[in-house]
Amino acid sequence: MSNICLLLTYDGTSFFGWQKTESGSSVEETLQTVLEQIMQEPVTLQAASRTDRGVHAEGQVVNFMTDKAPPKKISLNRLLPPSIRVLEVNVMAHEFHPSLDALGKLYSYKICYGPTQLPFHRYFSWHVPGELNLDLMKKGAEILIGEHDFSAFCNVHENLNYPHKWRRIDRIEIIELENNRLQIDIQGNHFLYKMVRNLVGTLVYVGLKKLSVEAIAHILASKARPQAGITAPAHGLTLRKIFFPT
Repeated sequence: MSNICLLLTYDGTSFFGWQKTESGSSVEETLQTVLEQIMQEPVTLQAASRTDRGVHAEGQVVNFMTDKAPPKKISLNRLLPPSIRVLEVNVMAHEFHPSLDALGKLYSYKICYGPTQLPFHRYFSWHVPGELNLDLMKKGAEILIGEHDFSAFCNVHENLNYPHKWRRIDRIEIIELENNRLQIDIQGNHFLYKMVRNLVGTLVYVGLKKLSVEAIAHILASKARPQAGITAPAHGLTLRKIFFPT
């Protein structure tokens, strides 16, 4: 039995997230259908991250088990829709698990601020039609780095059963791009439900001066979701990379 690992990139605009759902098309179901067509056997997929509806990926990692030869990347990409592409096909150790073995994840969030967002950014960036104070946002980001109880940045979901909500943020970098655009890179060991989007929304509130930099520490201490900022829209978020032991 071989453990086949795929590295994926996808435009999440038209998908209802990674996971299968009755609400509409998912990345998981689309990929599974193509794999089963090629492999001529049932396939069960495991993913490193269950990205939400509208979220994109540059470095999603997925595996499945089979007794057959690994599928060819070129064959997969011929059958997949243009919004999904397989970048690598690798055979891993039998015990490899893309979620349980992950040491951390890197997400990027793109924002266009100011009065106008160019139309070709609309599916991949959040338009914030105001001026952002980036210095304040960077100061707020520094407070979030480290190990904290991030309860205030976790949305409610009926199927969630976290043993605790302590997580570690290793890096938050606010990168200025041209034409009033910016990218927020957030890297950490594990993330709670909608945590990255809530972190971004809170930093944007700081940049708009709806929240003070000093409020960040109080929000963390409160452990109360209503104290933090808005949940940033899904379409600005991209799963960039999953980190594994070397």
